[in-house]
Amino acid sequence: MKRFQDENKRSHHFANEFQVKCPQCGAKATVKRMFSEKDQYERYPIGILKCPGCYLYLEESAMIKYKATVNQYCCNNVEKVKYESQLLNEKPQKIKVKCTSCNQIKEFVPRITEVQLHFKTDENNAREWCFNTELWYQKTVRGNVFWAYNEAHIAYLEAYIAAGLRERNSQYNGGKTLVASLPKFVKDARNRDKLLKVIKEWKKSYK
Repeated sequence: MKRFQDENKRSHHFANEFQVKCPQCGAKATVKRMFSEKDQYERYPIGILKCPGCYLYLEESAMIKYKATVNQYCCNNVEKVKYESQLLNEKPQKIKVKCTSCNQIKEFVPRITEVQLHFKTDENNAREWCFNTELWYQKTVRGNVFWAYNEAHIAYLEAYIAAGLRERNSQYNGGKTLVASLPKFVKDARNRDKLLKVIKEWKKSYK
């Protein structure tokens, strides 16, 4: 009998790389979460999408746009100057808007709103959160979507599903582990053969 002991891993242990369906050509692509530096003191996570099929390369920052709005008084305290920009690639420091009261063009410091764009995908499918692209490894099993981020995630799920004896880790340190968070249909031993068959098909696409 195969044995599995929970390694207390959380989903974030497998979330630095996602195998996804390319939003441009539909081929197998990769989204990686990496760290970029604003300066020597600050590092922040970014997502990068690469597709070997159509050579699509996209950084998460390209999906961030800005909207500038003005809602301020100009020459009197009765009527406000109101303005809303289209989506912009950069944050404007000032915006010139014509005041309808004095009929002059004035400069205003706008209020900036960040807009995060995403690809339109099937909301019924599992997706990653950097670009909203559909995960490559997903399959409907008994009305439920069975999915995985990448090959390492699949290997961990396979070890759990194939095991006849599933044990908790005595070094449990609080919070829900990935195994504890799995949906009931994955934990159900009656679905073992179906899920392992799906995993076997997924593994055929490894390169």
